[in-house]
Amino acid sequence: MNRFSTHFFGFLFLLAVLPTARVAAQVYDVRTSTVNVDKRERPALKVQVEGSTALVRGFFQDFMKETYNIKFKTGGVLGLGGSKEVLTAKQTPVSSVSGKLIDFYANVVAPTDTTTEVQVFASFDNGTTWIDPERTPSEFAALRTIVNNFAQEARPYFYKVQVQEAEKMLVTAQNEKQRLEKDTKTTQENTTSNLAKIQQLQEQNEKNAARVKDNEEKLVQNAASVERQKVLLQRRRDRLSALGRK
Repeated sequence: MNRFSTHFFGFLFLLAVLPTARVAAQVYDVRTSTVNVDKRERPALKVQVEGSTALVRGFFQDFMKETYNIKFKTGGVLGLGGSKEVLTAKQTPVSSVSGKLIDFYANVVAPTDTTTEVQVFASFDNGTTWIDPERTPSEFAALRTIVNNFAQEARPYFYKVQVQEAEKMLVTAQNEKQRLEKDTKTTQENTTSNLAKIQQLQEQNEKNAARVKDNEEKLVQNAASVERQKVLLQRRRDRLSALGRK
């Protein structure tokens, strides 16, 4: 089994033994918390979902745009760690939360190698009023609904991506299998052809060896014949010369 098949079947095994109930208790649970902005704790809603930060950040932006027409972009939030990665949507109308324009913020961090935490917080009145569970309970509840809806959509999306990756790995493994089978067949045919050629060459070498031996014997005979012919030629030249002197 090649490495692609190993990875694919390993993934299927993990899905089969995954303790779903325990994982559900750990992730997709929207919690009320805070984030430190400009050295002050601001109310926030946090939820952990499965997947890399890049995957979750992209899906969160797509979800918010398609569902609530909230278009995030990467920007900075004064005093918030890693502010360059914070998603912002300034002066955004969201009627389900408030009749006022809202400044939305989302921070995406990785608490573990396999999960990503999305931290959502917001304000209105040009940033002077932060949406808070005590001072603005209805707006905070509406914000929680948005985060909860995102979390509910994140799980099937994550597994959809996992299935797509597994499908790609399966296709890759199948293609590798076909390539290896084809290469094996070609190599075997090559080997058979080479063995036949080797056999032919061996037979030809045997014939060549016999021919060389035969030629060597004939060369010995030919050398004796040459010597005899030289002697005969010299005798006839001598006779011809003698006749010329008479």
